[in-house]
Amino acid sequence: MIKDLITDETYLDDVVCETWEELVDIGGGPLVKQGAVEPRFLQSIKDTVHEFGSYMVVVEDLAFFHGRPEAGVKKLSMSMAVLREPVYLNDKRIKAAIVFAAVDSKSHLELMRELGALLQDEEFLFLLRNHGRKSDILKKIQEGADIA
Repeated sequence: MIKDLITDETYLDDVVCETWEELVDIGGGPLVKQGAVEPRFLQSIKDTVHEFGSYMVVVEDLAFFHGRPEAGVKKLSMSMAVLREPVYLNDKRIKAAIVFAAVDSKSHLELMRELGALLQDEEFLFLLRNHGRKSDILKKIQEGADIA
């Protein structure tokens, strides 16, 4: 499932931005372009982070930006952005981000299982943290989805 969502079209490499807010907009851009989410979904993510803090940085250097289905989600979708230089959310460094949108509270559970397995793969995390090649990262996503 994850391999069907993070593709050439939804994977952004060598992203340049100054703030985590800008990262949300850039990283979520492919989802807006696909019509999977409305622009207000990205604003809802930023509002949530402003209210609750840096909990969306789920592992060192990786943010998992997400929001509520009612905030403009039209279909299950996910994008990934790998940064040229890190940005910071409070005291937490971000080198890569996933923007995730679910239409309800249940349909994405298998996807979360796959993502959890991928985030335990040290080679995958090394690639994200160290500007791995897009082809290598997408290959790990493909392999991880096949194993999970």
